[in-house]
Amino acid sequence: MDPVVVLIVVFVFVGALMQRTTGMGFALVAGPFLVVLLDPVPGVVLVNLCGVVSSTIVLSRTFREIQWPRAWVMAVGALVGTVPGALLTSVLPGWAVHVFIGVLVVAALTVSLLGSRYARPVAPTPGRTATAGFFSGFMSGSAGVGGPAVSVYAIMTRWEQRPFAATLQPYFIITGIAAVVAKVLFDGRHAIPELPVVIWLAILAALVLGQVAGEFVSRVLPVGIARIIMIVLAFGGGLLTLVIGLTEVFAG
Repeated sequence: MDPVVVLIVVFVFVGALMQRTTGMGFALVAGPFLVVLLDPVPGVVLVNLCGVVSSTIVLSRTFREIQWPRAWVMAVGALVGTVPGALLTSVLPGWAVHVFIGVLVVAALTVSLLGSRYARPVAPTPGRTATAGFFSGFMSGSAGVGGPAVSVYAIMTRWEQRPFAATLQPYFIITGIAAVVAKVLFDGRHAIPELPVVIWLAILAALVLGQVAGEFVSRVLPVGIARIIMIVLAFGGGLLTLVIGLTEVFAG
């Protein structure tokens, strides 16, 4: 089997495992690697599609804890932000997309980590909620990574982990679908990864198995440790994407 295909399936599995264990993290962990393994735009679309499926699976277990008012307000902001995000990476050359995604992932993670230490608590007003959704949607449409923006919002508003993680699932479904639609509108059929049916089935199986494994891991591994693992993998993927983009610049 093609090593690239094996790596795609492996990172989809690990991303789904992180999604089930921490409530988020599929795009953060798998996204940068999938963008490198595929062309940038199809890579982002694959991240969005897998994220939708992964969140749908998690949704069945967290439905009762969803805070729908916040989910809808964030989603409205995200739908607005998705359009310029998808348009931006549609007009950039491949190397620039790699650099942009790498910088975006590393910067977003850094801001999220700093926010957990230094951010002052604020009230979760509709304006702030929609603004967080806008930036999250922009990041989802451009890089397939919408989690850090809403994580910073959750830290600043002192949103409890369980309802936050539950509310993210329908939110990620809505924003993921919107990002795919925007990419197809701007890039046409070329935005969809051209993969054989057997590989799509392998990706789907990796998503399901990752969720099952995540269910077991979540029972034995503290959430704090799982988050550290997620952050390390995400930083590594972001840095790798950035380095590859810069290498393409100098090689060209």
